[in-house]
Amino acid sequence: MEVTVEICPPDEWESMVKIFTEMEEHYYGRGIIQEALLKHYLSNRLFSPLSATLVLRARRNAEITGLACCTILYPSPRYSGEMHIKELYVSRRERGKGIGKSLMCFMAKLALKHECRSLSWNAEKSNAEANGFYQSLGGKINSDIVNYYLHGHLLSELASGSPALSGDSAGQAVAPIWPASRAEGTAE
Repeated sequence: MEVTVEICPPDEWESMVKIFTEMEEHYYGRGIIQEALLKHYLSNRLFSPLSATLVLRARRNAEITGLACCTILYPSPRYSGEMHIKELYVSRRERGKGIGKSLMCFMAKLALKHECRSLSWNAEKSNAEANGFYQSLGGKINSDIVNYYLHGHLLSELASGSPALSGDSAGQAVAPIWPASRAEGTAE
């Protein structure tokens, strides 16, 4: 059976409920999803007119077997954009059948069509299956980039004007104001 990859039209967001549920349960455990909340999230956030995210779906016949979410980031070198992939997920029972590669090829074509000079994504170091897949496509690890994030209380503290680190008068970071385990974002 042939794989079809397409941009999911916003008015068809409900077709994505099952695959998003499967993805969330894959990463965070069964029973984690409340269907009403997921539907609200998809219709009012991800597929909102204000969202700059493209949601792709991969299908075999009528069954949705994979998804990808990407966006074009600006600025980028030489008057171009960078297409960044936020999510790529293939249903467990459909892995190894070319769906992930079809999604990646679709995004590569989309990136070139929109004059992007690069395609980027993140993968967990511990996910050997995903890393092997990305490397088989020619993906290279960018050791020049460090991925930072703020989560939970650290995000709230920065938003309230209480940054995690104090700075000296030259703007240089000094010792954290709490133990290292909190500064590194681990659970309390």
